[in-house]
Amino acid sequence: MTSEDQRIPVTQLNEMSRDEFVDAVGQVYEYAPWVASNAWEGRPFGDVGALHDAMMQALKDADRGKQVEFLRGHTDMQVTPGAIEAMTPDSRQEHISAGLDKLTEDQQRRMEQLVGGYRTRFGFPFIAALRGRSAAEIFAMAEQHLGNDSTDMELYFSLSEVAKITRMRLDRLVR
Repeated sequence: MTSEDQRIPVTQLNEMSRDEFVDAVGQVYEYAPWVASNAWEGRPFGDVGALHDAMMQALKDADRGKQVEFLRGHTDMQVTPGAIEAMTPDSRQEHISAGLDKLTEDQQRRMEQLVGGYRTRFGFPFIAALRGRSAAEIFAMAEQHLGNDSTDMELYFSLSEVAKITRMRLDRLVR
């Protein structure tokens, strides 16, 4: 976790230009700096919660096609040590915290089947907030969600999980 003095004060974010703001917090929504750019217009933010709400609102305000494109910008959940090592630092830490770097080869194959089946069925990757969850919980979630028949429900689920992930990331980055 970033130490308190290394985290960016919300008051400082409120004073930044759009480009500075996107440079500072745009990586929270991996591969989608447009989320931060759109949220910038909601300044000033009173606290991290208000900042997160504005960023999630920017994502929710996007049309369904843009939301799906955002989700498709993420890779499938990776469970092999080499793939985990190649991730962004935040994603790598989240996978390690859930124990996904310690799966057996059979477990790796099973998770790859689940996430591959999910992408085929719904058109975007299975996304889950990993921090605070065990590998067994993640397997159970993937199996449960693969059994759903509503793409709308899965889009909602995925965006809800993105909200959890990004809030944890903002809490480590901003004070």
